[in-house]
Amino acid sequence: MKIVAVKPHVVTEKLKTTFGMSQWQWESRASCLVEIVTDEGIVGWGECFGPAQGARALIDSVFAPLLAGADPFEHVALWESMYNRSREWGRAGVPIAAISGVEIALWDVIGKALGQPVHRLLGGRAPDAFHAYASAFYYGGDWQDDLEAEARSLLDQGYRHVKMKVGADLRADIERVHRVRAALGPGVLLAADANRGYTTAEARLFARETEAASLWFFEEPVIPEDLAGYRELRASVAVPIAGGESMFTRWGFAEMVETRAVDLLQPDATACGGLRETLLVAGLASVHGIPTLPHVWGSAITVAAGLHLATALPVVTPSLGRAAPVIELDQAPNSFRGTLSDLAIGPVMTVPQGPGLGIEIDRTVIEAYRA
Repeated sequence: MKIVAVKPHVVTEKLKTTFGMSQWQWESRASCLVEIVTDEGIVGWGECFGPAQGARALIDSVFAPLLAGADPFEHVALWESMYNRSREWGRAGVPIAAISGVEIALWDVIGKALGQPVHRLLGGRAPDAFHAYASAFYYGGDWQDDLEAEARSLLDQGYRHVKMKVGADLRADIERVHRVRAALGPGVLLAADANRGYTTAEARLFARETEAASLWFFEEPVIPEDLAGYRELRASVAVPIAGGESMFTRWGFAEMVETRAVDLLQPDATACGGLRETLLVAGLASVHGIPTLPHVWGSAITVAAGLHLATALPVVTPSLGRAAPVIELDQAPNSFRGTLSDLAIGPVMTVPQGPGLGIEIDRTVIEAYRA
């Protein structure tokens, strides 16, 4: 089998309602989807995290020519070739995200060629179902103004794991956390994500002022480059500290993991290098006693890849009471999450059992939103 085409597709959606994180507002959603076509007619799909146009440019000009005529089963060697080629643009950020999308598409091709779901190829064991945690309570927009109403909606849908946005205004954020905790009740796990919006001192104050809310974890409290700040914070507060979505490849994660800067690691397979790279990062973290809970934020392709990945994550410390990983499920507007494929998305999800990623892509959605 040979690769005959690597096609990046950029899709863009202008949102009717904006939503915000600690440092910016989103007025649109865009994604770079990767399609790999083989000479046997097998098509695989992947997705790149981050700036879609940049990923498309690199795939078109650099990685597609590199993969032309290659055997997709040599995906490890192909990854190494792309990674070595990326040195001219940097081995972090958009180049690695572009490689990630290609790598996921290669897994989809291989699974379809073998008639096996990706989780079987990864050696994972699929549970009956995975619970999802709702990544919700964004800033701004009419649909997020009433925290209590949003909490009721999530509860009515069946979510029992929730993450909320903080990091924009310290005092207001503390109040928001207590409001959301009261609205959700004590039986729901609640995490907070600052999207690197605080200084270390602000993050410490936030953690201490929200201790009564019994947060599940506190994500990206400070900028990802400030690993000393991560370690200082982790040593001074009770809430588990999480991070890693802004890191790339096992080399980029090494210091964060080896210095135990976090309690919970959050690599994103569509950003950090792909499925295999995420498992390598998770294996490194397990050596240092750090569990991995991958970041998932994209279309149905990303969600499907996250479900397969979750089946093969290393268990840091076996325990009879240890629960399966919980899959992140973004609640902000995104047509590519719900309509791009036939994947059933909700508070409880099953791992697709069809070959490859196990989902069917609706090309009419790609054409409707093509940039």
